[in-house]
Amino acid sequence: MRILLLEDDIQMNEALTVFFSKEGHLVFQAHTVKEAEEYVQRKPDLILADIGLPGTSGIEFCKQLLKYRSIPVIFLTAKDEEEDILEGYEAGCQEYVTKPISPQILLKKMEVIVNRSLDGEILEYQDLRIDFEKKKLWNHDGEVRLTAREWKVISVLAANRGKIVTKERLFEKVWTAENSFVEDHALTVVINRLRKKIEKNPSDPVYIRNIFGVGYTFGE
Repeated sequence: MRILLLEDDIQMNEALTVFFSKEGHLVFQAHTVKEAEEYVQRKPDLILADIGLPGTSGIEFCKQLLKYRSIPVIFLTAKDEEEDILEGYEAGCQEYVTKPISPQILLKKMEVIVNRSLDGEILEYQDLRIDFEKKKLWNHDGEVRLTAREWKVISVLAANRGKIVTKERLFEKVWTAENSFVEDHALTVVINRLRKKIEKNPSDPVYIRNIFGVGYTFGE
């Protein structure tokens, strides 16, 4: 997951960045709205923003951003008055979280929101276009025909873009009840078939990368 973290508290910004990074996510650190606006061009999957910022507030940033982009926003703030919470949701945020909160719980909320935003929507990454609702995928050559199992693998990986997906999780999601009887080779075969279909150079993959001994990751 690509996270844009907009927080002017330097210590909190750094602490959350370290935590999210250790969990396998890519974090763009911003301390002002001006910095955040530059990182928006890198197409984050989610924005985690404070409200009380120097200059332009997180509320105003969210309002302006959502006029022309569709990016899930979570407000993380010390403001817990009812009017503040209502203003946050009216600005278009997906979730309003008050400090303090466990980083593990915060991350879980973020993952749920990102996965929910992908459900029934389209993900575009480099030359790939993935329609999660219609279960279709296109690359630079047009629509790519996938088997049911290939689709399950690519959809799980793409929904967790930038995050390492372990082999165990893929077995659980793709093979369900069969996973205790499936060998690693079965997953390798599906991955290799997918690479041949979507990668320009399957021997030097851009989309599905192997994390040795752990699993796979999709994109950055």
